Amino acid sequence: MLFLTERWGVKMNLGIIALVILFVVIGVGFFKKMNVGMLAMMSAVILGYMTNQYSKEEILSGYSVSLFITLLGLNLLFGVISTNGVLDLLMKKLINLFGKQIWLAPVLLFLSGWAVSALAGGFAGLAFVVGVTIPVVHATGYDPIMMMIIANAGAQAGRYTQISPDGNIVLNLLAEQGIEKGLFVLTVNMTISMAVISILAFIWFKGYKVKGKGEIKLETGKLTVKHWITLAGFLVMVVSIMAFGKDSGLIGLMVSVFLILIGVVDEKTAFKTLPWNTIMMVTGVGMLMNIVIGSGGIDILTNLIAGLTTPATVGGVSAMTASIMSWFSSTLGVVVPTLTPTVGDLAREVGGNVTAVGLLSCMLIGSSSACFSPASSVGGMILSSVTGDEKLKNTIDENKTFVLLFVWSIAMAIVSAVLALVGVFSIVE
Repeated sequence: MLFLTERWGVKMNLGIIALVILFVVIGVGFFKKMNVGMLAMMSAVILGYMTNQYSKEEILSGYSVSLFITLLGLNLLFGVISTNGVLDLLMKKLINLFGKQIWLAPVLLFLSGWAVSALAGGFAGLAFVVGVTIPVVHATGYDPIMMMIIANAGAQAGRYTQISPDGNIVLNLLAEQGIEKGLFVLTVNMTISMAVISILAFIWFKGYKVKGKGEIKLETGKLTVKHWITLAGFLVMVVSIMAFGKDSGLIGLMVSVFLILIGVVDEKTAFKTLPWNTIMMVTGVGMLMNIVIGSGGIDILTNLIAGLTTPATVGGVSAMTASIMSWFSSTLGVVVPTLTPTVGDLAREVGGNVTAVGLLSCMLIGSSSACFSPASSVGGMILSSVTGDEKLKNTIDENKTFVLLFVWSIAMAIVSAVLALVGVFSIVE
């Protein structure tokens, strides 16, 4: 008998309790602006000890050392690369190659955001597009909100690859369900959905009416010896992962330490780039999720969603569920670790032609579509970037832009749900 039920005299299902606590943690994290991972770790300890159902070893088993090493190794490597500046330099040079083709500017921003995220993850992609979009806007005359949406849509589209930190988080969660592949399908579906959102933004903001006569000329420098060595190290990592199947986190850590050792970048500077808040969020949530899964909480959530849907509607419902969660929490830190563990069982429960990767696509697309809300990191960066620019701030109404971005995020979440309902994300399997 559980300690809690003995004290309260009420028979309560531990799975339900754990599931409720999970969503309470998400809510408290949002309203108190606290790291959800730290709250989840605290809740796992309280829940594990007070119910007298989990030992110290069982509670700690939810903290994935493998995932921690993956995030540490990859983020450290991309911290070295970002500090070194080689990736930004290459992308800017690429954009400058087409500088006179003003009509290509939205496409270039989408593709460059996609490429940076595919290599270094969503946060690196976000940082890159925020840095390059405003200068491109000045040179072309396009609407800054439109260009920010398109650039960030590209960054969202490319973030879940086998090389990126974000993709490796998803890979870990899928592997725990016996699903070994799926990132290619997920990336294709993400790219399709974000391309649709970009096209809708181009139409809505009347991008076709712009007749820019300027030239995109982003400030760049020359590739140095340190840049070439960094690129060689990055190539070693890609070949090791893609051709030889080596662990991405371990290889990333090895290459990072080597590059620091030979003086490509300063060690302290590289470590300052590590997103410790996100690392603790993702790994911390895993401790609570371990109890939620072990106690049957995920089965309850899976059965609840399955009971409310059919093979024809489950994609749309999953997309909207993830969208709503994304308005109040982090995609990578909360939505991914909470919903990804449900996709295997949910696909089996619903039946039909529904696949686990197809469901995951719907969930992450829904979450990514909602991230344009100004309450999220992406929407917040868009708002602060356009209102903080000296040349743009007098032409941008901050309050109206806030409302616009929030309405846009709702509209795009609905669009993503509709695309899921009509089976767009089931084309590629």
